[in-house]
Amino acid sequence: MDGLLDVIKAYLPHSEGYLPYYMFGLSVIAVGNSLQNYLTLHYSRRLYNGQFVPNPSLPVKSANFEPEDSTSKLSPASTSNTKDGRTTDQVTPLAARLFGTYTFISAIVRIYASYNLHLAPVYNIALWTYIVALFHFGSEWAVYRTAYIGPPILFPFFFATVGILWMTSQYNFYVQA
Repeated sequence: MDGLLDVIKAYLPHSEGYLPYYMFGLSVIAVGNSLQNYLTLHYSRRLYNGQFVPNPSLPVKSANFEPEDSTSKLSPASTSNTKDGRTTDQVTPLAARLFGTYTFISAIVRIYASYNLHLAPVYNIALWTYIVALFHFGSEWAVYRTAYIGPPILFPFFFATVGILWMTSQYNFYVQA
């Protein structure tokens, strides 16, 4: 058993403190999340669970306007129209693959950073991955209404917030001048 632990330890980041392990561990989880985005929509649908209907206030198709190209072609379903047969979430195979790719890129940045927290540019880029994630999930919940408060969105809120607070408070501990 000690031999196996020694092999595992050899691949973990070598640094003081626990932040590198936090980042490394979340990155491993993120790689798994990326893979699941390519394989199924099930988990993404649990997170992005807002229901939408075609936006009735859009103008009709004309030579100068295509409703299908509008970023507001769907509007949140109200409590009065949720039984409408046209309600749907906004999770598509394309959206899942894009999200999976973004998550994988963030994981690569964080894994690399977990080994190189002493480098200010690397540290800052890793910090921005948490900021972008928190902004994304926050805007999907508060602005676009594609997600509701519940465990599927609370986990990314929690981990991004912890990452931001930890990295900003410990900058001088890890980054070498």
